[in-house]
Amino acid sequence: MRSSLSARALAPSTSAIGRRMMPSSLGSLQPRSFPHPVAREEGRQRQARHSSTSSSSAFDPRNYTPDMRFSTAKVDALLQKSLLHEFGEDEAKTRIELAACYRLFELAGWNENIFNHLSAKVYEPDGTAAFLINPFGLRYGEVTASSLLKVDLDGGIKHPGSTGDLFGINKAGYVIHSAIHRARPDVHSVMHCHEPSGAAVSCAGPGLLPLSQTSHTVGPVGYHDYRGIVVDTAEQKSLVEDLGDRRVLILRNHGVLTASESVSSAWLLMYQLLKATLIQSHASACALGREENLALPPPETVEQTIEIAKNFTGLALGAKELSAYMRWLDKLDPSYRN
Repeated sequence: MRSSLSARALAPSTSAIGRRMMPSSLGSLQPRSFPHPVAREEGRQRQARHSSTSSSSAFDPRNYTPDMRFSTAKVDALLQKSLLHEFGEDEAKTRIELAACYRLFELAGWNENIFNHLSAKVYEPDGTAAFLINPFGLRYGEVTASSLLKVDLDGGIKHPGSTGDLFGINKAGYVIHSAIHRARPDVHSVMHCHEPSGAAVSCAGPGLLPLSQTSHTVGPVGYHDYRGIVVDTAEQKSLVEDLGDRRVLILRNHGVLTASESVSSAWLLMYQLLKATLIQSHASACALGREENLALPPPETVEQTIEIAKNFTGLALGAKELSAYMRWLDKLDPSYRN
């Protein structure tokens, strides 16, 4: 009885189940064809190659950036390289000082994204002048001594720094800095920024007023009218004329600039200038925006303060101050020296 029931259960029938198997399932009942061993091995190798390619280009959320050329892993690897052995001692020192200033600008909030620029003049073995400037794309807080580009006064890159040709140069940076370095042999460093209080004073009619002791230490100030983003070399002539023999230039509706005999003095002048513009912004608010409500010191006192400030520490301008801040940087992150 048990075997009879089993036979009936397995026998073909015209039931609904049987009808579903015919004819749609007939194909699955056909004999399977297996690939030749050689073909099977070739298929396995193709799959392995595909898997390897997929894994190497796979999305990695830990390293993703909108443009993978500028990923953290790639840029950090470049910034870890030290090239200081490729330069003479004077240039290596200048690179370290300028890199320190980039870091200090970011810590103070004086940078605007990846824009603006600081430069320092250096000399090639044949005596021709060039200048160091940041790669256009690095955050100021990433800049290292080795990463700085060396550019000649005609815009040619003499040394790409540790990041190679990845970033290039900010054109506005070239136009501004090459003009001043060419026209002023006495200037060895130029610094430019759009810090809000400085930019605010650049937009105000009176410009920088001799309101505070801090403003007096800045010295004489020049003014350059706004003509848009400075990318036209035709603007270099008026830029240099408006700076004259001064060390501070306010770019109307734009920002501020310092140009001085050393990296440390250009940095200190920027420090004092931005403190002065901040004080003026606060004082103007306290005076309800009315100049007659501001207490301006007598001109002779201003001139006396300017003279005293020139050699207040007894050292080259900014040397003691920048040294103090470099010690601070060394405690925070000494990688700028790389």
